[in-house]
Amino acid sequence: MRIRPYAARTAALGMLLATAGVLVAAAPAQACKCVISTTTENAAAADAVFSGTVRETRKPPADDSGRLKGLVTYVVDVDRVYKEEGTVVTESVKVSSARASTTCGLGDLPPGTEYYFFAQARDTGFRATSCGGSQPASDAFLAEVEAALGTGKQMVPDAEKPELVLTEVETAVPPTLGRVAAPGAAAVLLGLLGLVFVRLAGSRR
Repeated sequence: MRIRPYAARTAALGMLLATAGVLVAAAPAQACKCVISTTTENAAAADAVFSGTVRETRKPPADDSGRLKGLVTYVVDVDRVYKEEGTVVTESVKVSSARASTTCGLGDLPPGTEYYFFAQARDTGFRATSCGGSQPASDAFLAEVEAALGTGKQMVPDAEKPELVLTEVETAVPPTLGRVAAPGAAAVLLGLLGLVFVRLAGSRR
């Protein structure tokens, strides 16, 4: 039985499409896909919203193939807090995120990076993703954050906190009876000496 050229080409094309479909299904996702949300929506979904500067970035090593893996942890010095719902944002916090941007992580933020974090509370700190609204600091984004949450509260570093001043209370020991009576005794003594002097002067006349 002879296969017509058209039928042969159709069968070959079908096999190629089927193979391509299998490869696409088996291939891992190459990019993070986020649902587009406004800053107001992201703020409502976050447990905490704050701005700060990354002081330290702690990251696991890459695997044998050079691929990034695991979570990266940022030690953040908080500058201003805009929201803390069911949690407390302190002056220094730890924020973890996926190291790879393909898994919606914030990536390797170098120390000194100023950032706005829209985070979820965790037992040992916070978790943030690139889909939750977190992004680098800018005047334009600051305006969006303040429009959604207000101006927030400024975190005051320990070095700038008002120093507790203790007022010294008067603790002088009360004068003793002898010290109190001394001026009076001196006056009496002078009076007696004067009287003796007058008597001596009268006896010489």
